[in-house]
Amino acid sequence: MPSARSTAIISGLAALLAVGAVILYRFDPATVHGYPPCVFHALTGLQCPGCGTTRALHHLLHGDVAGAFRLNAMLFVVVPFGALAAASRRFATHPLTGWGAVIVTIAWWIGRNVM
Repeated sequence: MPSARSTAIISGLAALLAVGAVILYRFDPATVHGYPPCVFHALTGLQCPGCGTTRALHHLLHGDVAGAFRLNAMLFVVVPFGALAAASRRFATHPLTGWGAVIVTIAWWIGRNVM
C-alpha cells in the first residue's frame, strides 16, 4: 500500500499535469509568446530532438494527430517508450534500453536537420 507521502506526491504531479494540459489547450504555443523558447534553436537555427513538442502536444489536445506528427514525430516514439520504461523496471534499467534511446535520439536529431 502506498504511503501518504507518495500518494500526495502523485496527486500533486497529476494536478500539475492537468493544469499544464489546460493551459496548453487554451493557449496555442504558435501564437502566444509566454512559452519558453528552445535555446539550442535560438543559438544555432537548427532543431533539437524536442523542438516542436509543445506545439505538437497542443495539436494532440485538440485531436489533430497528423498536425502533431508533422511538428515532432519523435513524440510518438517517446511516449510509448516512456510508458514502457515506467511500467517495467527491468526494461528501464537494461543497458540496451539506454543505448537504444541515445541512438534513436541522435538519429532523429540529425535526420530532422538534414531533410
